[in-house]
Amino acid sequence: LERAMNKLDIRKKIDLEITILIGYFFALCMSFVSIDSGNNYIEKYILLTILMIIGIISYYTNVTIALIATLIVDFMFINFKLYANFFNNVQIETSTYYWLILMPVTALIVSILSKDINKLQNELVRLEEENLELVTIDSDTQLKNNKALMNELSIYRNMSIRYKLPVTLIIVKFKFNENLKSLLGEKEYKNLLIEASRVFKSSLREEDGRYLIEKGVFAFITITDTEGAKIIKNRFKENINKLDFFNNSFNKSIKLDIQVGYCISNESINNPMEWLKIADKETEYDVSE
Repeated sequence: LERAMNKLDIRKKIDLEITILIGYFFALCMSFVSIDSGNNYIEKYILLTILMIIGIISYYTNVTIALIATLIVDFMFINFKLYANFFNNVQIETSTYYWLILMPVTALIVSILSKDINKLQNELVRLEEENLELVTIDSDTQLKNNKALMNELSIYRNMSIRYKLPVTLIIVKFKFNENLKSLLGEKEYKNLLIEASRVFKSSLREEDGRYLIEKGVFAFITITDTEGAKIIKNRFKENINKLDFFNNSFNKSIKLDIQVGYCISNESINNPMEWLKIADKETEYDVSE
């Protein structure tokens, strides 16, 4: 709640600062014509350009660098005016002091706005990172992700040991996955993942766990023995072969093959990661067409 309030305060502060900045430059533009610089309009435009450059420097750096740049510009400008006054008898106009004040004011306003925008951006990045850590569902396939799998493997493993249940972890991989990605492109490959996940869902019971470990690699947890795992494996392959994933003439020449491996939980498996590695290793032995 405190973070949300701080974020809201920063947003309100940024809104106020932008309003002030707009009003400031509006007043500057309105007073530009009335500034007393004699007929030296070129000097006016040069100073206005320098003012804009100071604003840009202030936005992309910090207050310290912006003020140092302002001091350098002010020093050069006042020395130019003093030189003109001493050697050419050119009077120092009131507008000189006006520009000397405008430069640090511009630097401060823009720097403060930039600082608060950076705070808000950093807060947004932090929140996005936290959301990624909390998300356990893949947005495209609606399957649970690898984080959920690792959390639930421990639960299923303990349940298997305690109640002597044959809990089986099944890993399914797209064969030649990287080639599929390059041939289909991002959009078509995403559609392939969605369609494949639907096939796998329909091939399992409602209570079975379904996961997308990474693109092209699926995991399923089901309470079944070796014979049941073989039936599921064959069902996956049959249903994948029945479905027409590719519509256009170019993609019709592509055939989707899958590799399936499985491992039944037992007391010799020390941890969920080992269980996953064993099941994943089993896919390498699935070479049947």
